[in-house]
Amino acid sequence: MNACKLILFDLDGVTIDTEPLYAKGEIRLFKEYGITIPQEDWKLFRGCTEEKFYDLSMNRYGVTEDRIIFQNKGRAYVREEFEKHLDFMPGFNALIKRLNGQYLIGLVTATPEYMFKWVDGRLNLSDIFEHIVYGGMTDKGKPNPDPYLLGMKLFNINAKNTMVVEDSVHGIQAGLNANTKVVALTGSVDVEDMPPAHEIINSLNEIDTNFINSLFKIL
Repeated sequence: MNACKLILFDLDGVTIDTEPLYAKGEIRLFKEYGITIPQEDWKLFRGCTEEKFYDLSMNRYGVTEDRIIFQNKGRAYVREEFEKHLDFMPGFNALIKRLNGQYLIGLVTATPEYMFKWVDGRLNLSDIFEHIVYGGMTDKGKPNPDPYLLGMKLFNINAKNTMVVEDSVHGIQAGLNANTKVVALTGSVDVEDMPPAHEIINSLNEIDTNFINSLFKIL
C-alpha cells in the first residue's frame, strides 16, 4: 500500500447518487408552501450542512412555518426518496476496487449523524472507509476546512499527501481551504461555478493510479 497517500471522498454526489433524491424531497417540501426553488439557487444548497440548508432556505424564501415541523417534513420526504432509489454513484464500486490496497480511503460528509447511520445501514459504508467524518463532528462545516482537517488527523496524514474528491461548491472550497489536492466531479454544479480545483472529471472512471500519482506530482 502507498500508505503515505490518502483519498478522502465526499458522500452525496460522489460516493452515493443522492443529489437528485434530495432535490425531489426538497421540491416536494417547498411546494407545500407555494414555493418553487429557482434553478440557479440549487448550487447554493449543495454541500451545505442540514442546519445551514434550513437556515438559508427558510430565510431566503420567507418560510414562517415552525422550524422543527418544516425540518421534519423535509427529512421524511428525502428519506422516502432514499428508500426508493438509494445507490452508489456510477463507477464508485469499480474505483474502490482499483484503490484498495494502494491508498488509504476515508469519507468526509456534511450529512448529519442520524442520516449517515441510516445510509450506512443499507450500503455498509463503514466496510469501505477506514475513517468517517460526518456532519456535527466539527464545529464548522464545509466550506470551512475543519471536516477535512479532522479527516486527515484521523489518518495522521498531512494535506500534501491527501486528495479530496468533491462535487459541490462548498465541498471543493473546503478541500482547497484544507490545502489538499482537490478533484472536482461534474454533475451537481456547473463547471464555471466551481472553485479552482486541481482537476475536473466527468466520471469516477477517470480516476486510477496513474491519475492519482500525476496529481500528487503537480504541487
